[in-house]
Amino acid sequence: MNSKMIKRIAIIGNAGSGKSTLTQKLHKITHLPVYYLDQYFWKPGWVRTDPDEYKKMHDALCDKDEWIIDGINLRVMEYRIQRADVIIFLDLPRYICFYRIFKRTFHHYGKELLSSPKGCPERFNWEFIKFLKWVWDFKKKYPPAIMELLKKYSEQKQVYVFKSQQEVDAFVKNRMAL
Repeated sequence: MNSKMIKRIAIIGNAGSGKSTLTQKLHKITHLPVYYLDQYFWKPGWVRTDPDEYKKMHDALCDKDEWIIDGINLRVMEYRIQRADVIIFLDLPRYICFYRIFKRTFHHYGKELLSSPKGCPERFNWEFIKFLKWVWDFKKKYPPAIMELLKKYSEQKQVYVFKSQQEVDAFVKNRMAL
């Protein structure tokens, strides 16, 4: 990935896979503007944005000239992939995602993170339990559809699929050397 020619990077993966951390590292290398899809998907109090309204916001972000977009949302992902120069899929094991989610929740309980939607602090309640189920189900539901999309665009785009943190770290280290 030649960072001087890259204008749009899509980072996708399960919650806790390291999307936001990788986003920040690549931002420091490329200086591209960063957009966290959770900040558009959720309104204060963890209220979901209307799907049509969200799609319009998502597509408007994708139509910008430069970006790093961090997020999943399979329903609108293909447009993001079409617009991206580079797509990075963090397909890390569940146990890593769960460890990171619990660590984040423990350390930042009641606080908003840089990537958090406004008015949506880290929490531990019934909704959090449902979120954990979504994270567990992610591996069954999403990777086949994501891989199909990535295959469809792999000849036109730079596509990276990382299965371990070591692969992610090596990728970042190589980018910093450019």
